Amino acid sequence: MTGVAIYLVYLLAGIVAGLVSGLFGLGGGLTIVPALAVALPLQGVAQEHVMHLAIGTSLAAMFFTALYTTFLRSRHGDMIWPLFWHMLPPVVLGTALGAFAGGLLPGPVLRVFFVGFVAYMLARALRRHYRQSRSSGASDKTAAGPVMPSRPSRLISGFTTGVTGALLGAGAAIITVPYLQAAGYRIQNASAIAAGLSAVIGIGAGAGYLLGGLGAAGLPAAAIGYLYLPAFAGMTAGALLGSPLGVRISHRMAETAQFWLFLTYLAVVMLAMVLPG
Repeated sequence: MTGVAIYLVYLLAGIVAGLVSGLFGLGGGLTIVPALAVALPLQGVAQEHVMHLAIGTSLAAMFFTALYTTFLRSRHGDMIWPLFWHMLPPVVLGTALGAFAGGLLPGPVLRVFFVGFVAYMLARALRRHYRQSRSSGASDKTAAGPVMPSRPSRLISGFTTGVTGALLGAGAAIITVPYLQAAGYRIQNASAIAAGLSAVIGIGAGAGYLLGGLGAAGLPAAAIGYLYLPAFAGMTAGALLGSPLGVRISHRMAETAQFWLFLTYLAVVMLAMVLPG
């Protein structure tokens, strides 16, 4: 694959990342990591560095994507700022721990953990959906309006969100969106909060991966620590193009359709990570 083709892949992956960031508040990490896991070896990057570079670059790009999505969501009136501030502290703590652990784990372990976690969240979302569809009181709960999750629940969810988001470069939505939907919040509100938290994870953990890789041997010349600059530039540019479209689509699509699209996206991401291995 030529250099031009690789950069087109980066740009396209960035557009898709921005699109799903706008739709689901994912921050784009679940698109960028698999794309880089495929593209970096084609550029001759040593396999031992592929996952670290993919996650570190994903986190850096995710910061800009998620920050822009948060702005767009806030402008649409989707952001519930009091709930965001309540969830922020445990996310910050989890992000610090996840970034530290990610720098220590070998690349193959990170890949297995990434695939396993996406598979778990996919199965969990399906189980919750069918449980609610069988429950006669599920619609009544939604009609009654959202309920602020308890403080212990927010601490556990926020900490887990930070750890997994930083460790996998995946952002906040994979945990935060189902969690807030179960509490009765609309998917647009849940996605807005997830986008804001993804920006926090991106800046905190991205800096950790960049600094943690500064002493690593055998990195590409265009890398600063575990940040690969060509992919970061192309994917960030693409993501900023795709984010507004994702937000617009989310306001025109039924929540049920968004739910199934979200699950389909997770399945495609998991398959993309399994096939290269």
